[in-house]
This record gives sequence, C-alpha cells and structure tokens, in this order.
Amino acid sequence: MRSRLALLWGMLALALPAGLLGVALRPAPKPPRAWARTPPDPPHTAPEPPARWDRPARESLTFLRRLTATEAKRSGAALAACEAHARRVAAARRNRDYRRCATEPLARTHAFASANSRLLSNLAGSTNPARACRGRVLQLSGAAGTLGFTSSTTLRGGLAAPWAEVLDASRSIRALAAETLRLARQPGWASTCRPQPARALASPAAPEVS
Repeated sequence: MRSRLALLWGMLALALPAGLLGVALRPAPKPPRAWARTPPDPPHTAPEPPARWDRPARESLTFLRRLTATEAKRSGAALAACEAHARRVAAARRNRDYRRCATEPLARTHAFASANSRLLSNLAGSTNPARACRGRVLQLSGAAGTLGFTSSTTLRGGLAAPWAEVLDASRSIRALAAETLRLARQPGWASTCRPQPARALASPAAPEVS
C-alpha cells in the first residue's frame, strides 16, 4: 500500500507544475479570528433640573407651620382643661377622669405631630433649601416629632401611673406643645426661607477639534 502511494505522489510530481503541487500540499487556511465587539452605549437621558427651594416649597412650609401651630395650641389647651377637671374631683377618681378626658387629645396630638414632623423633614430633604432655612425646618420637625412620641408613650402606658406622675407627664406634653407652637410662630421664616432662583444645568463639554 505504501509503495502505491509513493508511486502515485511521484506521478503527480511529474505531471503537475511545482506551484500547483505546493498548493495541493499546503494545509487548509485557519478561519479568520472573530474580534469581540463593544456593545453600543445606551441612549443618554436628559438630566433633570436640580431640586431647589421654590415658591411652592415655601407655600407648603407655610401651610405646615400654620397647621402645626394650630394643633399644638389646641393640644395644650385640651390637656390643661383635663388637668383642671381632674383636680376638682376626689383623689380616687382623678386618674380615671383624667384618662377619659385626655385620651382623645393625646391621640390627636400624636397623630398630627408625628405626621407633620415627617412632612417637614421630607420637605427639607427634597427641595434643597438654604442652610439657615433647612436648620429651622428640621428644628420644627424635631420638636413636633418629640411631641408626637411623648404623647404616644403617655397614651400607651403612662395613664395608669399615680396621679402625681400623670400630672407631670401631662405638663411635660403641654410644655412640648408650647415649644412647638413657639417655633412654628417664630418671626423670620419669610426672610430665611425665601425662594431660591433656578440654577441652569451644566451643559456637557464639546469635544476638541484637532
């Protein structure tokens, strides 16, 4: 078999030109190398304008301040009335009568103060006010939050304490309500929280042409 193959190759060498014989003996070419392609860039969305303290933000603050002041004043007056009523009855009935009188005002105080605290904090965090304005908004938010938390704590477990402790807790809540009212009505809000002018968006730099 080997002798026949040798004879066949010899005959091909005599019959074919050298160039064709070299082509016949050359190994098959390798397939072209496939290069990885970079995926196209995603479409660029237009940048949103930066958040700023504008006229609607100031109007929202004015509404929240008025609501906070109104409810804080109402809470203080309602608890003072409950204290006065409890002092006029016999000592054995004071806790019960105060609890009946103060449960609704305490629940209302917790609801408005907690909600307004969150709204004020969100307003300061989402509208980019000036530093002084942000400080005042967060201060009012903190006072309202403390008032709401204290009212809730007293409502859940403080009304079963001895009368002297219940009276101290009621007076503390009234003091917190008075401080919240003072901050909400404090002068200078209009000048401190004036609307800020809109800031232009920075345009992307144009490519340099060589």
